[in-house]
Amino acid sequence: MTSELTMHRLARKLRTDPTVHLGDDVEPGWRDTLAAWAHSHGLEITDRDATLAITTRPDHATGAAWVHSPYAGIEHLAPVLPDDVLLTRTTGTMPQRIAEYVTAWVLTERWQTARYLADSASGTWDPTDPPTPPDRTGAVVIGTGAMGRAIARALACIGHRVTGLSRSGRPDDAFDAVLSLVPAHGTPAPDSTAFGGPGTDVLVLALPHTPQTDGLITPELLRAFDGVHLINIGRGSALRTDTLLTALDTGRVRHATLDVTEQEPLGPSSPLWRRADVTVTPHISGLTLPSDVVAALEAALERIQAGVRPTSAAVREQGY
Repeated sequence: MTSELTMHRLARKLRTDPTVHLGDDVEPGWRDTLAAWAHSHGLEITDRDATLAITTRPDHATGAAWVHSPYAGIEHLAPVLPDDVLLTRTTGTMPQRIAEYVTAWVLTERWQTARYLADSASGTWDPTDPPTPPDRTGAVVIGTGAMGRAIARALACIGHRVTGLSRSGRPDDAFDAVLSLVPAHGTPAPDSTAFGGPGTDVLVLALPHTPQTDGLITPELLRAFDGVHLINIGRGSALRTDTLLTALDTGRVRHATLDVTEQEPLGPSSPLWRRADVTVTPHISGLTLPSDVVAALEAALERIQAGVRPTSAAVREQGY
């Protein structure tokens, strides 16, 4: 649903059938805010079969001409919605918050925060082996979308030269260089000689969940790195737990900071909990705010009414 004509048709349907359905998966604390937004535009909240459905669940999108995901992920919607349904998503302030998360953990390790917190708690004054400027300033960000670009800019501010890896390898001014992760025939097989190496200190995974990214971070790819700090803020499905454990045991990864894991919530028996070289946070790096959802809906509606495809419209074939 990308043409000007189809946008005008959707705008007309919103005028003739101004209805919105809030899926059961919408956060309870957000419902009043979203209902107020709908009311301000003369849109009536209905139980089902509305023109606009705000949900991540296909069964709550029945009959909708426009489906809006209140989150950035669309993996449950993109494969099953009819082609003539407009699918939009929420990004909002998430890239900035994720970039802050990545920067915070890079600096936490660089400045030996855990050591000084422990020293402070025990009353220990130990100025030996103080933090020093890093001798490796290369960073690799796999995934060059909105999240990856924000991360690249943040890492550049603390002294890193940032290389992006993407499917297309298309240049982007947020990165010092962008390389193609996938060759022309479409099978993930990155040329590991072109990135990584002893100069790279940080590896950030900023990948969405798609069939192409499932298990994309292979042992072969990680062998391109030597003692990096790996941070995953994308999707846990991109990196198998066994692959990560091997990379840690062989020194390819010196520390892993994981906001996402292959299984969520991470089960109590997972070996990741018991490793000093792994830090796990409970998928909190880029929490969506209700104001983000309202802003995304407002911007999309304005463009639909102007007959223009919203900038938040998903690219179905890419899965985001």
